Amino acid sequence: MEAGNTGKRLYKIVQIALIFLLTAAVCGIVKENRGSGDAKNEGNSRNYGQNAAVPDKREKTNPPAVPSGEQLTACSELSLYSGLPYFIEEYSERYIDYKRKNPDLPYEKVITYVNIGLDYDFYENVHVVEDGHEITVLVNKYNKLDDDFTPELTQLDQSVCVPGRGPQYLRREACEAFVKMHSDAKKLGLNITAYGTYRSIKKQHEIWNNAVKSGRTVEEVDSLNARGGHSEHHTGLAVDVIINDYAVEQTEEFKWYSENAHKYGFIIRYPKGKEHITGYKYEPWHLRYVGPEIAKEVYEKGITYDEYYVQAIQPAKNKNITKQNKNIIDKNQSH
Repeated sequence: MEAGNTGKRLYKIVQIALIFLLTAAVCGIVKENRGSGDAKNEGNSRNYGQNAAVPDKREKTNPPAVPSGEQLTACSELSLYSGLPYFIEEYSERYIDYKRKNPDLPYEKVITYVNIGLDYDFYENVHVVEDGHEITVLVNKYNKLDDDFTPELTQLDQSVCVPGRGPQYLRREACEAFVKMHSDAKKLGLNITAYGTYRSIKKQHEIWNNAVKSGRTVEEVDSLNARGGHSEHHTGLAVDVIINDYAVEQTEEFKWYSENAHKYGFIIRYPKGKEHITGYKYEPWHLRYVGPEIAKEVYEKGITYDEYYVQAIQPAKNKNITKQNKNIIDKNQSH
């Protein structure tokens, strides 16, 4: 058994080393052909000059350098974590590079952070999500909703909303859960109400642009306000229970919902001390509906939803996709 495990581990080390070699070779060729004047890649777009020279395919490129002992050691170390369900083999070089820049981080966190996208700057390497209508959708600074996205919404009764705020809307599942939480808290003499819920992408664009125009820096605005398409409020699954005011932490309502919201399917989406992951300052008033089962796990593990998503939800989705593709192939072959 031990020999079998050792063989698998060696095989994985070789695989990772080969990926490293191939990537290094490609990067070397690209670097040689692009020259020193190219701008840094921003998001998913690149601007190339119209008169850029086309590489001569007849030119011979230098062979890739053999990995150093340090690089091989890094590959060997990384291979020990290849059994993690959220390990993505194609990201091997990104893992190694991020670990080199953050040597004090354990590899479990390195792999998690890279899977989130934290080896890129916020709002760089952005992906448009395909599961916007799912309860588990992840919307953050690396994942945005399509500009035309609109969820199916249910209006909250005014009795569970902050007076004078106008109509408030949530997805049906989130609406029912919030009403139940409000009702149970009410029995204890607490008043948890909805201050802000669904917000359109267009409205979010206006909020962000106006904040920047007010004289604040982009960095400051980004730490407090999402850009259009990147706000959880677009999903219809988020609810602010008070205006942005940290005094909420001194209330009995906060003490109760911070310990019980997960039972109703809500999590505090932007926790204290996790700003480097979420990209937002701590928001004790911002609740996100993810369902009771997931909320319980996030709460008990004390992690962000970003971390939970790449560790548990995304691997399950990938496994399901692989299974579906295999079934399609088997079905086609049987005909």
